[in-house]
Amino acid sequence: MALKILHTSDWHLGKNFRETNFDLLPIQKKIMAEIIDITKSERPQLILVAGDIFDTYNPSFDAERLFYETITSLSQEGSLIVAVAGNHDSPDKLRISKPLIYGKHSIVISGTPNDIFEEYIFENEHYKVTIENSFLKLKLKDENLTVAIKAVAYLSEVRMGLSGDDFVKSLEDYLSKEPQFSCDYFVFVSHLYLHGAQKSGSERIFQVGGIEHVPYEALPKSADYIALGHLHKFQKINNAVYSGSIYPFDAGEIEHKKGVCLWQEGSIRFIEFEKIPRIIKLKFNSISDAIKNIPNDENFYYLLMESNEPYTPGQIENLIKAYKDKLVGWQFQSEIIEKTDTNIDISSLSDEQLFVTFYRSKFNEEPDEELLKLFIECLEEARNATD
Repeated sequence: MALKILHTSDWHLGKNFRETNFDLLPIQKKIMAEIIDITKSERPQLILVAGDIFDTYNPSFDAERLFYETITSLSQEGSLIVAVAGNHDSPDKLRISKPLIYGKHSIVISGTPNDIFEEYIFENEHYKVTIENSFLKLKLKDENLTVAIKAVAYLSEVRMGLSGDDFVKSLEDYLSKEPQFSCDYFVFVSHLYLHGAQKSGSERIFQVGGIEHVPYEALPKSADYIALGHLHKFQKINNAVYSGSIYPFDAGEIEHKKGVCLWQEGSIRFIEFEKIPRIIKLKFNSISDAIKNIPNDENFYYLLMESNEPYTPGQIENLIKAYKDKLVGWQFQSEIIEKTDTNIDISSLSDEQLFVTFYRSKFNEEPDEELLKLFIECLEEARNATD
């Protein structure tokens, strides 16, 4: 039996749909259950989680519990799990889990690119894991196969403890290093933005303190499979694959298929989720039309209002009440009368929503995408420095 890999990424556990209060965690619970079902059916020896496990440095208790329950269940199926931190993940938060999983579950977590994995040497009836020169060496007993695994967490100056030229010079060693031992397969997993890949809409891509684009040529040349996270659309560049996010997090991602990747002997199969409610875009001429034509099914909806008619906050409130928990978000062609609500409950808003609300009230316009990205990066770097 040849090596079989299940590759997933960008779970963003605890996330709300972008610029809304629509909580995605109940859906994410169903997705985790389906990933477990796929694992039971496909029986991969190796599961790769390529970063952005959580959506923030300080995820909720429910989001953390979902993560640990999921990886525990996956490990009980006999697979080795290797997960790396993404730019949304706190390396320290992920390090906390090491005492909990060491010696009990078949799980390896990389919080920073400097991790050397010494604490993850273990053996069970299925395989043996050792460490050689920062590579995980996986020996599959039944198949008599050796797999070299290079796990590289999100690369930034802060996380690598380097800056300027030292940071740039070290990238080659982190990314292109080849295993120095004999192996049947070489697998590379990381969280980065590969040059030529396509963004979807909700990814946070920064250059400040990190690397914006990585050329394909910088990756290890002998790797059989390169499993990546960071970009939310399933896509391939040679043998480098983005599995994509597990669910649409932005209106621009609604049309993308969502699932996991299964790799075996150079063949990649995308297994689309089948048990998860979808988000569907609906177009209406008015709010009254939208209220009269509410679909009767289990899906969620993002509404596009094509009329130039202005709307009042009262009309929007009626729309929200009519769709109840089915309404993910909306987009209007026209302005909303009395758009600024001075009675907003700020405790219900995310950091991103708070910034947008402040900027809107201060300058009477929306912040551009680059400014919003810079704010989020600065906020997360500040949190990382104080953790």
